[in-house]
Amino acid sequence: MRIAHRLPAPSLSLFVDRYWSWESDGGALLRLLPLMPSPGGLEIFFHYATPFAVGTDTQMQTLPHAHVVCVRSRPVELFQHGPLGFVAVRVRAGAGQRLTGMPTALLCDRFTDAADIWGPAVHTLLQQLAEAADMNVRAAILDRFLSARLQPAGQGVNVQHAISRLLQQALRVETLANEIGISTRHLENRFHDATGISPARFRRLARLRRSLRELLLAPPDSLLTELIDPAYFDQAQQVREFRELTGFSPGELRRAAPTYSHFYNRPWPR
Repeated sequence: MRIAHRLPAPSLSLFVDRYWSWESDGGALLRLLPLMPSPGGLEIFFHYATPFAVGTDTQMQTLPHAHVVCVRSRPVELFQHGPLGFVAVRVRAGAGQRLTGMPTALLCDRFTDAADIWGPAVHTLLQQLAEAADMNVRAAILDRFLSARLQPAGQGVNVQHAISRLLQQALRVETLANEIGISTRHLENRFHDATGISPARFRRLARLRRSLRELLLAPPDSLLTELIDPAYFDQAQQVREFRELTGFSPGELRRAAPTYSHFYNRPWPR
């Protein structure tokens, strides 16, 4: 498996975390860890080989070659059923509408055909990505495509500060509202517009993602107690929330992790 990561152009860095790609040389099909509920923005996949399928082992639906996904509620099973070749855009939390022109709430918990967002230009983009010589060329192609479609900032309070704070630590919504200088209700409304979920739900998913990243990327000899986010009140809450949101307990996920391929990465150094 060839895996590559590239930063976007500086003009897109507030909206795009990274471009990343996987390419397989055939062989055994990968067992993919389900897409877990996340506080992130969007993941935009452009497949130039066989797209993923979703569903169950007995009933699967192949996804469009270009699709947008934003998992907020429950895990989603992905299946590889042919050679892999894709480049993906990891959109920052709160930035989805600037790139798609659509409220993020309309994209949550579904796979949206990218052509329904950007029209026939997506088919040309897919061909260009398939014919590109390497990841550097693909990143440049995506820079041009996304820059041309970047929407102007909307009116009203920018909640990016609150989003950034909650991604790092579990703060009270009232604290964030005071920092920005608006009411709690106003913050909740603006937050939902930007992310598709409430600040409280976002805080919960951010805590989960921090823990998932540590569990999946830590050295094998790390203690489980060192890998769970300290924002959980106690072990009972950790286990309950993990089971509800991922279908695993922390210990079960740690033991199962070596048998899965997954899309988690360390935050990009800046």
